[in-house]
Amino acid sequence: MNKVMFSDQKAIHWIVIGALICSIYVILGAFGAHGLEPHLSSKDLKTYQTGLRYMIIHGLGLILINLVFNQFSKFNRWVNWLIVIGILLFSVSLIIHGTRNLLHLDINVFAAFAPIGGLSFILAWILFAYSLIKK
Repeated sequence: MNKVMFSDQKAIHWIVIGALICSIYVILGAFGAHGLEPHLSSKDLKTYQTGLRYMIIHGLGLILINLVFNQFSKFNRWVNWLIVIGILLFSVSLIIHGTRNLLHLDINVFAAFAPIGGLSFILAWILFAYSLIKK
């Protein structure tokens, strides 16, 4: 079996972070399906699942982006940080918002962070594309 050689340790660092985010997704997904589903309204469960869906998409995105960066000898740390910020502000805020009643949180601010996280995702993908085409 041939080993793939990575020329950039920074890319490996972010690939590992992406893999850890994917593992958190699996844990939270299983917990949601087996532990939370009977206790959440259908609206709250849908919010929880939306947060999870964007978490896995962008966890895998971190892996893919850094494989591409490595392949083309490019790198832009802001792409990675914007995705992590997006996961925290969008995904995690929706997960908390979906479970706020179970967590006995009387505040309803968590969903307010989601648009900022969504904007962070958008900027990350645009910056990724720009990073690939710039000389």
